[in-house]
Amino acid sequence: MYCLERGPVDDRRPIAVVAALHGDEPCGAYAIADLLATDPAFQRRVKFVVANERAMEAGERYVDDDLNRAFPGDPHSRSHERRLAARLREELADAEVITFHSTDAEPTPFALLQNPSETTDAVVRATGLEQIVDISYVDGGLEDVVDGVAVECGPMRTRGAAESARGILERFLTARGALPGAVEPVDLDVYRVDGVVDRGDLAFTGRNFQRVHAGDAFAVDTTGDDGEITAPEPFTPVLMATDGYDDMLGFQATNVGPLSELEP
Repeated sequence: MYCLERGPVDDRRPIAVVAALHGDEPCGAYAIADLLATDPAFQRRVKFVVANERAMEAGERYVDDDLNRAFPGDPHSRSHERRLAARLREELADAEVITFHSTDAEPTPFALLQNPSETTDAVVRATGLEQIVDISYVDGGLEDVVDGVAVECGPMRTRGAAESARGILERFLTARGALPGAVEPVDLDVYRVDGVVDRGDLAFTGRNFQRVHAGDAFAVDTTGDDGEITAPEPFTPVLMATDGYDDMLGFQATNVGPLSELEP
């Protein structure tokens, strides 16, 4: 794990920018390196963390275990990621956190959070994104043990994801007072996850964030046994992809309205 701190120490909580929880999602690490190369004048303490360097250098998602499923971690584990999770949780305990990811499921950047709070509200508004997914329905993950949000920046291993991460990072740090300047406030549409779809032999044929009505097809059975798979109830697919996960097709969510109208 690589950690670098910049900016003055004051009475505000530090910001933590975390990249490469998964070694095959390097967009955040590229964004951090590109920003630091400009030698910006930080006005607030910022920790830059490249979490799973070992997996990133190997070009693999993880070494022993999925880091984002290894929390709270174990400093004495034989697993590289479980030891790393314990170190990372300690490093981020006092910070407001933003983590950068990429995905097979959705080309348009969006944010995710667990355990909504005043801090997560402020952090996600600072990203400038239009959509946020409340994934509190699902236990585990870094955002379940720290105060912050995750950002999905675009397709995995693409220049577009790295460029999106760079733009989001600079806007976020400016909005949170770590870089000079000002940005316009934004509101976000909130989607709340309330179910999952098992992967089985399914291929996703719908579009993420596009509502599926009851009776509409959203997947096909690749074995040919069941043909099209239709929705028994309406839902909005989030992070659905044919090859995105080992055990599920993705999440079912409900659009619950703009963030400004919801209580943290």
